Order: sequence, then C-alpha cells, then structure tokens
Amino acid sequence: MSCLICKAESVTRCYSCGALLCAEHGKSDNCGRCTSAIAAGDPRHDRVSEKPLSVDAASPWWRPQVADDYAPPACYKCQGLTRMQCRNCKERFCRDHAGPGGLCQECGRSANLGIYVAATMAVFVAIVLLWNWLGQ
Repeated sequence: MSCLICKAESVTRCYSCGALLCAEHGKSDNCGRCTSAIAAGDPRHDRVSEKPLSVDAASPWWRPQVADDYAPPACYKCQGLTRMQCRNCKERFCRDHAGPGGLCQECGRSANLGIYVAATMAVFVAIVLLWNWLGQ
C-alpha cells in the first residue's frame, strides 16, 4: 500500500479519515488535509478549502469501535433471563411466570377471567330457564 500523497510505502493511517500515509507525511495523528484542508504536495486539486475540514476524532471509521451496552431480555416480574414474549401484551417472561398458550401470567389470568364470566352467565341463564320451566 502506498502513501496517499507521495506514493511511498505507507506506515500509518490518518486518525480522522483513515488515509494511508508514509513516515514523512504521517508525523502527526492527522494528515495534512484533515489538519489544514491543504496538504503540501497533494496532486489532487479538488481538496482545497478555506477552513480546515471537520475532524471527527471520536469515532473514525477504521478504528475499533466501542460496543453499545447490551442488556439481555429480562422477565417483567423477576428480571430473570428469558426468551419468551407474551403474544398479547408483548412483555417478556420466564418459565416461572408463564401463563397458558404463550401468554404471561397476567394475560393468562385475564383470559381465564373471561372464561369464568362466560360460564357464570351460562349457569345463571340455565337457572332462570329451569326456574321458569318448573314454575309453570
């Protein structure tokens, strides 16, 4: 690989743009373009600017990047490690807090409550019909 400016053997990279530089042109952390927007001996004429080019030294593309913090999915109740998600409320839950049919405990209770209400209504209607039938 050769230097961006003089085509000599490169020994380093510019910290900002990652351009390959030889020992002479890579004396500082940045190349001449990133420091002053003008590099002595640079044959490219489209690289001239009135003010220095912006230097994003925090995250140059060619340097190793710091990974984002990662928190594994946790159960909504006990904060334990989990892989399951309720299909109703989208909360994550562990095996200890699982309800019936891919639901969490809370949604499982709600689903069972509907069954209990419907069964109670059916029994009530049956009692009223039986009362009317026996009363006649």
